[in-house]
Amino acid sequence: MYTSGHAFSHVIPYVNGKPVEKGMKRISIGGKHLGNLLKEQISYRQLNLLEETYVCNLIKEDVCFVSTSFKEEMELARKRDPSVLCEYVLPDFVNTHRGYVKLPNVDDSDEQKKPAPTKEQIIKLSLERFAVPEVLFHPADIGLEEMGLTETIVHAIKQCPSVVQPHLYNNIVITGGTSKFQNFKERVLKGVRSSAPDLFSVNVYRPEDPVIESWKGGQMLSCYPGYSKLRVTKEEYDEHGQNICLERFTDSIV
Repeated sequence: MYTSGHAFSHVIPYVNGKPVEKGMKRISIGGKHLGNLLKEQISYRQLNLLEETYVCNLIKEDVCFVSTSFKEEMELARKRDPSVLCEYVLPDFVNTHRGYVKLPNVDDSDEQKKPAPTKEQIIKLSLERFAVPEVLFHPADIGLEEMGLTETIVHAIKQCPSVVQPHLYNNIVITGGTSKFQNFKERVLKGVRSSAPDLFSVNVYRPEDPVIESWKGGQMLSCYPGYSKLRVTKEEYDEHGQNICLERFTDSIV
């Protein structure tokens, strides 16, 4: 399972419902890093948004996507191709409280047309749209000496017993906010498929709403009959410290 968080991302293989300790890997990139990188690129090239973290996160969610062929996308960006270039209208928090992509040649009668402020503040985005999510697959682009996402998944699976590796390749689950990027699932499948043994089938699953999928898992766990043995209360932690966690959770890790 791959799950992306605010500050980090994790890859954890599960066998018979238990995580495999040797295969647990952490990537030092999360949604925060992508938002900050986008904020820096926009501020350096167009408009100072260094203090507008909320707005930049919305821009990231609205326009960023994962490239399935980075060199081809870069060439399209160089030519300012409409498939890559887009205009984003920033909110003024008077007429609009959320930014939106300005669509070209939208008819006035279109019901979904956003009400335009008297003075629109527009930024143009092209290579930023796919170059920012690319750091998930190539952390070296921002100076992190770590494996990329697909390399980490393959490495984590190889740490598990060989008898279960085919099943792990066939059941890769991606969750978290960054997995909602367009083409994210396809890029992960392509990267893992190129590194996996030819005889193994590779499948990547993304839940309908990957943002809350971890919460749903916790909700299901709370209904489990043995849940009381899988938790540590505040009173227990205050009394015993971290030793109570090591004692209680060691048996649940392979």
